[in-house]
Amino acid sequence: MSRVRGAFTLFELLLVLLLIVISYGLFAQNFSINSPENESIKIDKLNLYLAKIGGEKSRVSLRCIDNCNECRVLINGKDMNMTLDIFENGAVNAYYYDGKRLEKAEFDDYHVNEYKKEKVCFRMDVYPNGSSDKLVLEYKNRVYLFENYAEEGRVFESVANAQDFLEKQQLEARGR
Repeated sequence: MSRVRGAFTLFELLLVLLLIVISYGLFAQNFSINSPENESIKIDKLNLYLAKIGGEKSRVSLRCIDNCNECRVLINGKDMNMTLDIFENGAVNAYYYDGKRLEKAEFDDYHVNEYKKEKVCFRMDVYPNGSSDKLVLEYKNRVYLFENYAEEGRVFESVANAQDFLEKQQLEARGR
């Protein structure tokens, strides 16, 4: 006499459920739509991107090492093991504006661990209130000006044009 099955056994149901959970754990994290890592990063919006990652209560630092081939994200001084691919090659120049002129930026070394440190070729810090240093970045025949508060960076054709713009701003602020 043959026996007809009418339902799944408990073991079969648990096995299917286990496979679904494992599949979700392995693949669902790769399909996160709003994850900051999945967004393309435009250089002129770099400060806004960093502010978004950190939120309103965190200081976010971007440290680019290895001739600017690797950029690491730190939140409140802690390395988040998150790297961003921003620059394609090491031809990056950064300048700070001191209120009078642009000066080539020098950055402290980044301590990867207690035994290894790397030379930093670019650094940007965004503070909890959305402010940052006034920074000029020269990359691929474009010049980007990041002003003190989180707004989209201005784009110029040369460092001289950026300096002229900053000098005009300074004169206007003094009322001349």
